[in-house]
Amino acid sequence: MSLYIKYFPVAVILQLIFSELLTFNGYQANIMLLYVILSSMPLGNTAQSTLYGFLVGLFTDFVLFSGIYVGASSLVFSICGFSASKISFNFAFRNFDIYWISFIHLGVLIYALFRYDFFFFNDLFLFFSNWFFVTYFTCFVGFIIIRIFNLKEKILNA
Repeated sequence: MSLYIKYFPVAVILQLIFSELLTFNGYQANIMLLYVILSSMPLGNTAQSTLYGFLVGLFTDFVLFSGIYVGASSLVFSICGFSASKISFNFAFRNFDIYWISFIHLGVLIYALFRYDFFFFNDLFLFFSNWFFVTYFTCFVGFIIIRIFNLKEKILNA
């Protein structure tokens, strides 16, 4: 729980910076999804991780993403928080990057199904290109954030 409280303001500030200043060709990294995944990984309590994911998702929908897709972030963050907390018993230092990158792929795919559903049914290539760029931009930013804040050791020792 301490990771949720300790890094929440940092995640909000980074999301605001990346949504306003550091977009790449119109795509922005989903720092809040990354935050939920990394904070849920050391928790063994799936109900708590799911609830935190839901609450962070509501905050994200109403405050950070201006409420256009209300509930989409809550659903995605709940699923990713639940899934990330399930692996806490099978957690190994060498698999850390594989886990969080996999959950970023899953979370952005689910979110893209809601946000880019028009593209999914009309232009599958455009849907997958949106999913691809948002996913890998988030992963790139995630690698930088994890290295800067030394999160790998903090998460594994939590």
